[in-house]
Amino acid sequence: MIRAVIFDMDGVIIDSEKLYRRACTELVSELGGKISDELFEKQMGLKMSQTQRVIVQTAGLDMEPEEFGRRYMERYLELARETVVPNIGLIELLDFLYGKVELAIASSTEKSAVEELMKKINVLEYFSVIVGGDEVRESKPSPMIYQRASRLLGIAPEDCIVIEDSPNGIRSGFMAGMEVLGVRHEENIDLDLSLSKHVFDNLNGVREYLEKRFDSLI
Repeated sequence: MIRAVIFDMDGVIIDSEKLYRRACTELVSELGGKISDELFEKQMGLKMSQTQRVIVQTAGLDMEPEEFGRRYMERYLELARETVVPNIGLIELLDFLYGKVELAIASSTEKSAVEELMKKINVLEYFSVIVGGDEVRESKPSPMIYQRASRLLGIAPEDCIVIEDSPNGIRSGFMAGMEVLGVRHEENIDLDLSLSKHVFDNLNGVREYLEKRFDSLI
């Protein structure tokens, strides 16, 4: 039985991967570091405390990871406040699910930033639980963040569906014992999403799939 749907934020709810890429590229370039595809692939699904170490090491920056992380998040939020919009199909999916199941967010981004951005796109009220990366000890692919969301919802993992877009996030939901639906976009087109039960081109595809699942229960 489907009793809850738990969303990743970055790349699923909002097209933030482009904003992170832009913020990272601008900042690393300003600091004289090395830009590469590896720089972006390695950080997908990680919380900032891990991301900042990965970037400083991969880009060859001579600065403390914590300082880079602080400046990186500031730059990202500046861009997001100006340009962030909901991904295609999000509002239709939320409207379909609202009242049928509990809705939650489990994001590697800090909880305060998640709440700010969800207010910005007017969807915060849909979600009964939000878990940020700063609230768990281990990042995705550890199942810890989805386990916490399950506990806060009061719903067993096997009754939760996860919507994710990164290999780390998909493995996190899978290891938590949840069904995982993957979403493709141009930033993850070459990444392995094979642990997902199904992979969709956008959230409209997710909604159509879930509509059929709910129809079969009637």
